[in-house]
Amino acid sequence: MSDSDPNSARAGWYPTRVHGCERYWDGVRWTEMFRQRQGSAPTAIGECVASEAST
Repeated sequence: MSDSDPNSARAGWYPTRVHGCERYWDGVRWTEMFRQRQGSAPTAIGECVASEAST
C-alpha cells in the first residue's frame, strides 16, 4: 500500500488492544511509537508495548 492508495489508512494515532493506548501508523506501516490516549485513565506505556509485541 502507498499513501496514494485510496484503501490505505491515513497516517495517525490509532487505538491498540490495551485500553488507553495508541500506536502511530505512518501511512505504510506501524511505527514503534506509542502514547496514552488523551482523556484516558493512566496506563504504563510499557503495558502498551508489551501487549503489541506479544501478538
